[in-house]
Amino acid sequence: MKKEIITMREKQGFSACRKSEGFVSIYTDAASRGNPGKASYAFIFVKNSSIFSSFSRYLGKKTNNEAEYEAVINALKEAANQKFKKIKLFSDSELVIKQIKGEYKVKKEHLKKKVDEIRRLINYFEDISFNNVPRENEFIQICDKMCNSVLDKR
Repeated sequence: MKKEIITMREKQGFSACRKSEGFVSIYTDAASRGNPGKASYAFIFVKNSSIFSSFSRYLGKKTNNEAEYEAVINALKEAANQKFKKIKLFSDSELVIKQIKGEYKVKKEHLKKKVDEIRRLINYFEDISFNNVPRENEFIQICDKMCNSVLDKR
């Protein structure tokens, strides 16, 4: 996926990373109490091992997979708004990451639309990778706490 994106961008004449020289890491997580049930998502932006931005939101009634996709989509939208060009996105959802990468088939039509939206958003970035990390990852744990905090207030 990475090579295809760079090739497409070179053809379109995209410039080098404008906002910063290095990569910005994005960590995402979501929660659903009941499946479907009350759901939320959170993401954080990390540079040089320091969190410099965070966001969380209540989604209403969603499945966990829907919420995980919303986390990725909204994190990418915010990264594009901030004009970041080099992104490493991390999630503890193996399903979502492997579906985005095309390693797993997306069977449900409403989730195919989410993957299509992510693939459109990819075009905003010079370089992007999607990575699965264990839920024990320190930054995923922070996102998890943010998600639960949102749900605890409901």
